[in-house]
Amino acid sequence: MNNPAKRQRGGIMILSGIVLTVLLAFGALAIDIGNLLMVRNELQNAADASAMAGAPCLYARSDCGNATATTPDWATAITRANNFIGQNKVQGTALSNATVTYGYWNMNGTPTGLQPSTITPGTYDYPAVRVTVSKEAGKNGGAVLMSLAHMFGLEDAAVTATATAVVSHPNALRPFPLVLDKCLYDTYWNYTTGSPKLATEVNPPGFDLPQVIGQPYFFKATSTYKVGACEAGQWSSLLTDSNSSNFIRDMITNGSPDVIALGDLLWIQPGSKNALYPVVNDCSGAGNKTCEYVRVPVVETIDTHSRQPVLAFACVRILSAESGSGKYILFQMSADPTNCQVSGSGVGPNYGVTTPARLVQ
Repeated sequence: MNNPAKRQRGGIMILSGIVLTVLLAFGALAIDIGNLLMVRNELQNAADASAMAGAPCLYARSDCGNATATTPDWATAITRANNFIGQNKVQGTALSNATVTYGYWNMNGTPTGLQPSTITPGTYDYPAVRVTVSKEAGKNGGAVLMSLAHMFGLEDAAVTATATAVVSHPNALRPFPLVLDKCLYDTYWNYTTGSPKLATEVNPPGFDLPQVIGQPYFFKATSTYKVGACEAGQWSSLLTDSNSSNFIRDMITNGSPDVIALGDLLWIQPGSKNALYPVVNDCSGAGNKTCEYVRVPVVETIDTHSRQPVLAFACVRILSAESGSGKYILFQMSADPTNCQVSGSGVGPNYGVTTPARLVQ
């Protein structure tokens, strides 16, 4: 007669073997999944860093070797991103290759994804660099080998990471207390390239000062100056209803106390404020250069002694200021990638002010 106790012990041994096999399988998968996640994180860090290295070179920059570029420099951005790949390691080995693509990214998500570089960019379409880095057959040492899961037929696994970076334009900042008329930008700003139009003749119509062919136009800004049909510019006490010169002088010297956002209503001061021009000249390109490059609000019209909504933020280069009988600020529109950059993020139209490169999804 069979012994029931022996049969039970035999059943437990079989069940224990099955359980141990299952546990071993789960343990093997846990170890290998953890390894795959680590590789995935390393690849993502490499993709992020390479995209962030390439994106700034979409614009003219001396450190990118393309200081004279006037359109998105896709080739230099691709080269910089590819060169940066080798500075990253995965599983202790330097990466050797990645796929770098480029195009326009809509910051409002309409449309989504990377658009071709051949489109005519809209207001919120920004040049972008996308880096895809993989560890798979034929790339970066091949697929990730499994440590234990190969016991169950899983020999290796491919892992991929992708990152897209853009250089955007802010929707809020602390501006210089001067506003400019959008009419100037509609006439003398190239919205397609995001850069100033360049003078084509020495004495163009509508200007009362000579220009330099091939350079951004020179403008005079105050309430008494116009360029053709466009108002040139006027002082603003920003969010505060004030007509005080001292209030403006303090902002020129110490900066705006307020962060101004697109759509905010700014107070446009009346009059030319004679005492302010020596202050501006002292900090301009002709002085100590602390206000040579500034960010200013752009409004639809400069209608003194009223409030006007902010449409955009522009970068201008202040060359000097005249405090004599003319009383004006001499400036140029600018898109200088170093001097026109501000910290922060946001989504605004491109009038030359940029934020540092950032990742998008």
